[in-house]
This record gives sequence, structure tokens and C-alpha cells, in this order.
Amino acid sequence: MNDVVIEKQPILSKILSKLNNSLVGAQAYLLVGDDEDNLEKYSLIFSKILICPEKYTDNCSKCNICSRIKSGNFGELNIIKPVNNVIKKEEILSLKEKFKTKSIEGKNQVYIINNVDTLNSSAANSLLKFLEEPDDTNTIAIFTTTNINSVISTIVSRCQVVRLNNEQLKKGMKYIKKITFLTEEEINNILDFLFIIENNFVKAVSLMKVQFLDYFNTKESLKNALMVILLSYKDALNYKIFKNMDYFNNETGIKNIADCQSEEIIIKKIKFILENMQKLEYNVNITLFISNFIIGIGEITNGKSNRN
Repeated sequence: MNDVVIEKQPILSKILSKLNNSLVGAQAYLLVGDDEDNLEKYSLIFSKILICPEKYTDNCSKCNICSRIKSGNFGELNIIKPVNNVIKKEEILSLKEKFKTKSIEGKNQVYIINNVDTLNSSAANSLLKFLEEPDDTNTIAIFTTTNINSVISTIVSRCQVVRLNNEQLKKGMKYIKKITFLTEEEINNILDFLFIIENNFVKAVSLMKVQFLDYFNTKESLKNALMVILLSYKDALNYKIFKNMDYFNNETGIKNIADCQSEEIIIKKIKFILENMQKLEYNVNITLFISNFIIGIGEITNGKSNRN
């Protein structure tokens, strides 16, 4: 038996070992984890097992396919990554065109889509058609995501979902930058605008264009901005209860939110943000959405909202 053992990942190891010793597997796999670097690393190991004509072993030397995959020089493995936090339809159409030619070296044709949650709607629809009607039965997909809730359900339903164990603590500015694709300057600008909302939400509405909408004016960028705000309130709640923060390293403005507001109010704001992040899955007027969001936060702060 050629077992595949990956430290701290018993479920993944079991699945890969079964694949390594059998020709039977799923047509699509969705790797779900907390660390994008690990997801990319494990997706490449997955691809080696699916493509290599020999049984995979560590430092495989029976053929040169595995080493070429590792170095990024195996032309028959197609990898798609988001550009500016989005994967467009053209990428999927180009992928489908490549798969009209059968594999010459590998036992399967494999493609990897990293951050599959960043597919725009037209790309997702095109991918679904490809999943439903692949040009070759030996075509296998590997998808990765750190946020399965943002992957459309019809794609998830066509995959064998592989959930990875978390290998790192989800804390600090480095983590925020990783999950939001934002720079530290952008994150700090969002915090500054949040503190304006907290201190005077009427003023925040008047400033929202120059201090917010000029920078976060697409659904994708707005999702990332809302994630920063969500983590800010989570840190405020952490500080309120435990006197520490997980993400923003004792930011004074977040301390002030914790000191001036009750746990109940902060929890209401967290729920309100989550509700609004869900609304972004649908077509919305961005300007109106942000205006309503600012007013909603302000109403909760001042105890005028009847939100639960």
C-alpha cells in the first residue's frame, strides 16, 4: 500500500491514500481550510496523485511529472487564481478550450481553481456547465476556499468536500490581510471610517463617498471592507469580555467601542453586519447599501433600532 501521510491532516491523508491505490474517485474535490498557502500546497499533492501514471510517493523519482508539477512546469495541469479578488468567465472559457485536447502524459486531466469563492456569477455558471458536461470523463477538478459559505451551493453539491484541520491561529493583521486581500493602509482607512460612524453617523453619511465609496465601490471590495468592520466588532466584544483582542493589537478606537457600549449592542452590530454581508450576494445599489449600513449601525449605537 502506498499510503499518503500529511502531518495534522488525517482526513486528507485517508482520502489521498485511497485515491493513490484506486482508479475510482470523484469528478470534483473542494478543499476547505483556513490557510491559502496550505490549500495551494495540498491541491498540488492532490493533482500529483490524480495525474501521475505511477503511484505517488514522497520525492517520487519513477517519472518526472511530480517534480514538474512542484516546479510549475507541467503544462497539462491548469491552475486558475483570482486577479484582483475575482475569477472571470473568460478564465473558465479558456480552461474549457484547453481541455478539448486529451492528456498526453498524465492518467487524468486535472485543473485547480484556487479561491473558488471569488468566481463572478457568469464564471460560476460557465463552470457549472463544465462540471455537468466535461469533454472527458477523466477530467477532474480541484477547488480551494477559505470560505465555503461564499461558494455557490450548486458547485458545492457537485464536489466531494474535504475539510482541513486548522494549522494556524487566525489572528493579527497578517491574517486580516490574507483573508481580505487588502493592504494594511486600506485596513486602517476602514477603521478610521468606522470610528467616524461610531462617533457621528450623520457625518459619516456625508463623508462616505470621499472616505469610503471612492475606494470600495464593487461588491467584492465591499465584502472585504465589511469583513474588516466585522472583525473590529468581534475584537470589541473580546475586549469587553476578556480584555484582549485577536486582530487589531489593542487599537484605541476599538477599546472605546468596548468601553462605551454594552455586550448586547456589540452583538447586535455583529449580527447586523453578517445580515448585510448576505445581502451582498444579491444585486444591490452600492451607494444606497452603504448609506443604509451606516444609518443602521448608528441606530443600533443610539438604541433606536428594533433589530434582534
